[in-house]
Amino acid sequence: MMFWLTAGLVRHAPTDAAAQPLDRPLVQVRPPDLLPTDVIQHIRTIYARGQVLRNRPNVFSKIGDSITVSDNFLHPIGYGVYDLDAYGYLYDLIEYFSEVEVGEGRNSFNAVSLAAGVGWSAWSAFQLENADVDLCLPEETPIICEIRNNRPSMAVIMFGTNEVSYMDASVYRNFIARIIDVCEAYGVIPIISTLPDRHAHEAQIAVYNEQLRALAAARQVPLVDFAAALRNVPDRGVGRDGVHPSYPPDRWFDGAALFTPDYLGYGYNLRNLTTLQTLDRVWRSLGAAT
Repeated sequence: MMFWLTAGLVRHAPTDAAAQPLDRPLVQVRPPDLLPTDVIQHIRTIYARGQVLRNRPNVFSKIGDSITVSDNFLHPIGYGVYDLDAYGYLYDLIEYFSEVEVGEGRNSFNAVSLAAGVGWSAWSAFQLENADVDLCLPEETPIICEIRNNRPSMAVIMFGTNEVSYMDASVYRNFIARIIDVCEAYGVIPIISTLPDRHAHEAQIAVYNEQLRALAAARQVPLVDFAAALRNVPDRGVGRDGVHPSYPPDRWFDGAALFTPDYLGYGYNLRNLTTLQTLDRVWRSLGAAT
């Protein structure tokens, strides 16, 4: 089923002249699993701090490099162009995070992040020269600027593809830990993500991913294990350039939000799905989706 957003309703795209629009997809039961108990306790503490700081419950930010900047990452969801197929339980989550405007006429899914950039490494989020001159305050780093402008309750974080060719894994881990520190200080739940392969650097990517898994466990923060989802798909979900996730060649942009079995062999489709699933687990673990 394909959906698009019209006047606040998600409608079923007609496949022939006789097809009739639906108000919403069939209701499906969410998977019962929540986050581990220690993680739930920790993120509830962060969330409560954020509410005191007037963070917005139904806003999340995106922090990362070109794999996050790409229009293929979550943007189709924000424009209401997606096919949930067997994952219809994610509809409520999408509706919830689509309600609030982020930026000019956008929402959390398709907003342009002030803390993401092409070619960025984890330390780029702290460099003043990367801050938006129009929207950021003097001496304000990109990550602080993003949080101040959008007041999110959560942040989806992925860095590592660029620095993997030159940065020791322990140094990389420290930068991700620093991003976690900033998010928590501002009452934003950090959701970190493992990385797709980068051709010619697979061994180092594997080390980075183990660092990310260990860091998520140590800091009791949610993890999107994107790398695990890519293990059994063609080329491990990496596109022809050997760096960025693949996307359906016949359906650029909207194709990345098709979650039917024939489209879940592409990298961006799996990143979108695993990110939505993790956001849903976080949301339900907070008790907001009951």
